[in-house]
Amino acid sequence: MATHQDSLKRLTFTRQIVYVLVATSIILPFLIKGISLPFEAEPGAETFYKQLDRLPPGSHVLMSFDYDPPSKAELYPMTVALLRHCFEKDVIPIVMTNWPSGLGLFEKACGDVAAEFADKGDKKVSGTDYVFLGYRPSMSDLILNMGVDIKGAFTTDYYKQPTAAMPALEGVKSLRDIDLAVALAAGNTVELWMAYGSDRFGFPLAAGTTAIGAPKLYPFLNSGQLVGLLGGLRGAADYEKLIERPDIATSGMVALSGAHILLIVLILGANIWYVVGRITGREGS
Repeated sequence: MATHQDSLKRLTFTRQIVYVLVATSIILPFLIKGISLPFEAEPGAETFYKQLDRLPPGSHVLMSFDYDPPSKAELYPMTVALLRHCFEKDVIPIVMTNWPSGLGLFEKACGDVAAEFADKGDKKVSGTDYVFLGYRPSMSDLILNMGVDIKGAFTTDYYKQPTAAMPALEGVKSLRDIDLAVALAAGNTVELWMAYGSDRFGFPLAAGTTAIGAPKLYPFLNSGQLVGLLGGLRGAADYEKLIERPDIATSGMVALSGAHILLIVLILGANIWYVVGRITGREGS
């Protein structure tokens, strides 16, 4: 009969094996390129994609990225995918944030995606092909001010360049001149964009949020107050699929699926081992 000490050693060894298996299932998809699982984009992601894809070149898309580093894993892949789609369509992104703690992330996203297109011979210039407005305090008041005069609310962009005669903002006076607004949020800013922005000034609004925040926004998608919705890493992977640019979100979904499958197998295996042990009279732990 196994002693208590033997059982403890076996339990510790088993736990270490589980840690190694879970870590391997998560890390491996990021190391091996080309691993993917078949899936279809969700309806909210498809309507989001179609709303942006139908815009003619030169249209203006306001992008409010309202999150910070803790939410990067879910929302940053959405940010990159949306910027890529805009640049591919020659649509002008007007990027801003209501979360100052995320400024560095959003500047990096704009710069990195612009560099990708420059490497392909399609240089995107700040102030002409896109604009990074940065941060201003007091979100509700800011949205209301932008509904009257965007250039008055942001007299300069993040790089201290005047917006008054900025080519990227030509033809844009207020939120009423925006062809589409996108709110990617880790908090409740999507609701504020609806209450103070789209419902009041009449522009179409799409949203992306963390997986835990997506369910509360589906009623607004069904009512038409949102014209598209991306939820969590799955939403980012959906958008990568739709623009045919699989990236870190697609790999992340493989990692998540693999880890979930592994955990289910381990739980079933442990229960089978326990039941068999009870039937055969073996002491198990």
